[in-house]
Amino acid sequence: MVLQPEDPGPLPVVVSAVGLLRRGAVEGTSAKLDVVVEQGSDWVRAATGMLAMADADMLCGLAETTDDMSLDTGFVEVLSADGEQVSIDEVAPPLRAVLRTVLAHAYGDPAAAEEQMSLAFREDDPVTGKHVLAHTVLWTAQLMDVCEEHAVSVPPWLIPGGFP
Repeated sequence: MVLQPEDPGPLPVVVSAVGLLRRGAVEGTSAKLDVVVEQGSDWVRAATGMLAMADADMLCGLAETTDDMSLDTGFVEVLSADGEQVSIDEVAPPLRAVLRTVLAHAYGDPAAAEEQMSLAFREDDPVTGKHVLAHTVLWTAQLMDVCEEHAVSVPPWLIPGGFP
């Protein structure tokens, strides 16, 4: 799916979902994600891919502007529901693939990112698609908060009204 200014596809809905989540409106966020999922796997994959690229941009911005953060020093941590750090290999395969997509984009390897996205969406299952998209929206919202704390810019299209 190629997103164009005249047909932004899932972007307005996803930007709204991220904004709702940042304001603590979890139910509203879930409803927005349902809208994306109802449009089919192309929309879910496109939304996840765009957020993964935005997450990579924000990670790189944080790594460049913050002395104690680096992509090479464990800046990206995977935490369990109870806050314990876990190995990326313990994460469910679709989520692991999307996290690796983010890292591949951060390291400038679009071919590896595309391969990981293919793994994340190997099964055309709406439940898994929503789960993957929900986590990506969560990561994006969290990264936007951290960027705000460190005065690091975020991709302008993530801000409501920021896309053409």
